[in-house]
Amino acid sequence: MQVVSLQKLSKQELLWAFKECIVASIRVDKDVLYIDFSYKGKRKRVYLGLSDTAHNRAILEAKINLLDGAIKGEKLGLGEVDFEQIFPGLGLFQKPKEELEADRFLTETFDVLYLEWIDQKTHIAKNTRRTMLSFHRNHISPYIGHKSLPDIAEKDVRLMMTVMSKVNRNVVVNRKLRPLRSFFNEVVDDGHLKASPFKKVKYLRNEKVDIKPFNQEELISLLAGFADKYPAYENFVAFLAFSGCRPNEVVGLKWDKIDWENRKILIREGVVLGEETMLKTESSIRDMDMTKPLEKLLLKQKALQLDSEYVFVNGLGRRICWECFRPKYHNVLKEQGLKARPAYQLRHTFASMAIKNGEDIVWVSRMLGHANLRTTLSTYTRYIPSKERKDGAFISGIFDNMKRDENE
Repeated sequence: MQVVSLQKLSKQELLWAFKECIVASIRVDKDVLYIDFSYKGKRKRVYLGLSDTAHNRAILEAKINLLDGAIKGEKLGLGEVDFEQIFPGLGLFQKPKEELEADRFLTETFDVLYLEWIDQKTHIAKNTRRTMLSFHRNHISPYIGHKSLPDIAEKDVRLMMTVMSKVNRNVVVNRKLRPLRSFFNEVVDDGHLKASPFKKVKYLRNEKVDIKPFNQEELISLLAGFADKYPAYENFVAFLAFSGCRPNEVVGLKWDKIDWENRKILIREGVVLGEETMLKTESSIRDMDMTKPLEKLLLKQKALQLDSEYVFVNGLGRRICWECFRPKYHNVLKEQGLKARPAYQLRHTFASMAIKNGEDIVWVSRMLGHANLRTTLSTYTRYIPSKERKDGAFISGIFDNMKRDENE
């Protein structure tokens, strides 16, 4: 608060300040009292709904004294007049809605504004929204959540990204921060900020994906472990290894998406964090070939005659919960003496075995649901042989050999 000494004011300034204080008067309109005053060149009439009586005039006199004192204090540097305190609920000299909104973006905390922004994005899928909120809570809010937007600088963003990259792969950090970049871009486009703190911050360089697929012997051991310890999941794990599907796609696979006549498996939806969701990319939505191994697995699963719309279920006949399956998977790895690796490596196992044994890489890319062949080539280059075969012949042979080994 700035306090100005009266001794420092000139006579003209004192006269002007005093004159500004004597601006209010009581007037009558059809036996109703009101206060008539001027403030910053604007004339205002304040009706309090009081009739013309001595008691009510005394009330208005008290209001005028408060008003005059507040205006005088403002002129002397003691702060702006708080009309809401003097005349509660009347909304005198309220700023336009647009101006108030602009002020919010200058004074409100980032957390409040960003969470409001996410809430307004009604097109976002439920599981995506949940992921965004979780990432904000754990990785963004601790660093900039308490700050106002103008106080968030480029250095804050760089520090946040540096810390994030220590516990997340660069590709994950880049993907998770896209909504935050969009938020600041929209704030700038709407005129609330001059520049985004991300303006000069580049995306982190993506690391090369280090895939660790199972070899044939390891896969045989893994399936044997599930057959022994968790038999309800054996077909599920085998399907992951011989289809190349993403885990959420197999968890969400339903019997009505199995086209026996045309030997196709229709991949249309998945399950993420327990919620059914449509697949996001055009390439993910695909009709996969029902190879011999997949046909045998589906027939084996169908023979169980489980009363469920889902192809793969747990021991209770319910849709598989990935979060519940994961500890079982790691337990089998440990029991079988296999190196620890994410279950997602079963997808890489299919691709690496197929390509290594000469399957057409275009067919493999289509089975995986890659957006383009470049993705497949860059990920599995070291498995590409000099000659190629087509459409599942080698992968079927591996499956049949494994089954013979089990029967011996």
